[in-house]
Amino acid sequence: MNTRKRTRIGLTAALALSLLMLGAAIQAQAPAINSTYQFFNSGNFVHLTDKAPVFRTVSYNQLLTLFETDGTYMILFGGSWCPNTQAVIAQINDVAKEYGVTTIYNFDWKLDGKALHVRDTKNAYASLYVDAVNKYLPNIVTIYDKAANNVNYTDKDGKVVAANKLQVPFLFIYNRNNKDAKGQSTPIIASYEKMLIWETDFQTGGKDDPVKIEAYKREIRPLFAAISTTVGGKKVARLDSFDDFAYYSKAFNQRAGTTILDEKDKPWVLQTVSYFELTKILESQGSYVFMFGGPWCGNTQAVIKTVNQYAKKYGITKVYTFDTKLDSNTFQIRDSKNPYANLYVDLVNKYFPGIVTEYAPDKNGVSYTDASGKVIVANKLQVPYVFVYNKDWKDAADNPKPILGQVELMYGWKDMQPDFKDDKGVVGDHYKTYTAALDQLFGAFKAKK
Repeated sequence: MNTRKRTRIGLTAALALSLLMLGAAIQAQAPAINSTYQFFNSGNFVHLTDKAPVFRTVSYNQLLTLFETDGTYMILFGGSWCPNTQAVIAQINDVAKEYGVTTIYNFDWKLDGKALHVRDTKNAYASLYVDAVNKYLPNIVTIYDKAANNVNYTDKDGKVVAANKLQVPFLFIYNRNNKDAKGQSTPIIASYEKMLIWETDFQTGGKDDPVKIEAYKREIRPLFAAISTTVGGKKVARLDSFDDFAYYSKAFNQRAGTTILDEKDKPWVLQTVSYFELTKILESQGSYVFMFGGPWCGNTQAVIKTVNQYAKKYGITKVYTFDTKLDSNTFQIRDSKNPYANLYVDLVNKYFPGIVTEYAPDKNGVSYTDASGKVIVANKLQVPYVFVYNKDWKDAADNPKPILGQVELMYGWKDMQPDFKDDKGVVGDHYKTYTAALDQLFGAFKAKK
């Protein structure tokens, strides 16, 4: 929603709520913020013990944006739920570092990291997988034959649309401009698809077998060698970087149809997280800064530049962002009509007890019906929703209060500008209100250096 009338109605209550919560936090000696979380750790990937791994999560929309970006990138499909990915991720990491690779982009087709598998014909959103593979990976070769074992869905015209069903882990090198000798598009320069199990393929007699581990590394080295050159007698992979700013600037500017973000916004402190990665952060110790919202949202477009600016003003080096539209387009889990509304409802009820939003749950909440027939409801927060979170925080009555402070205000790009004059002749009213709210939110907590 992006209407000034709606913004005006919600402004006073939302800002007062933010200030009230911040006041309580300050009185109770609010903890410093600036915690960060490394998703690729041995807690999530048992064999990955490297403290500085090369992997980086990308969201669905981030993956598609990368596919549409010039450059050569290495991508790994797979998730922590997958024993085959668990078995090889550490070896991939080791070989990547041998070749000087700094980033391998990781995407999980299970959008919740557990059960919501769009790489499955039975899934209501299988089109997300099928369309992405058919559009961006036309030369994909997989273990399973497309005719015998594919992923498909029926489109609006009643036509069955199918795509190769890749197995995970699926490691590949991608360049959208790559072509074969006949001039055909071949964006997948090289790929490796093999399913292994740690206990049977990398151990002998119940103990890790270095010979088997090294044998796997020899199998995947040609993938890295395919895009490497020799520098100082050492093979170095020639890969490009697709950092957070590259994604946010491209995604938000395209959706807004104007230049919201430019080089002046660097350094960039916002980082996207997947649904599963979000839950892991929410379960970890520390104080974190979050923003819910996405490039599709005009209200988020209006303030994202300012959130980045004010986070840096207060020494905040990381703001984690999560899009309740899992594809940043139509897959809105913050909607009772969505078959996966439970993901939103359960997230809010589990991690945000006591949350107060502009909408009361009894009037405009998000709900789903569980297996027993019971209707489960949660507050419907509006985006952008900026907040500070600490899972261990409690109020004066010892009740859980993990949201230490929040800003839930909705403006449009035009009326958020400092020089915007409203119909009453007031200049920069929304900008002043929003920046004052961020000053209150971020200024209440001392960022860790």
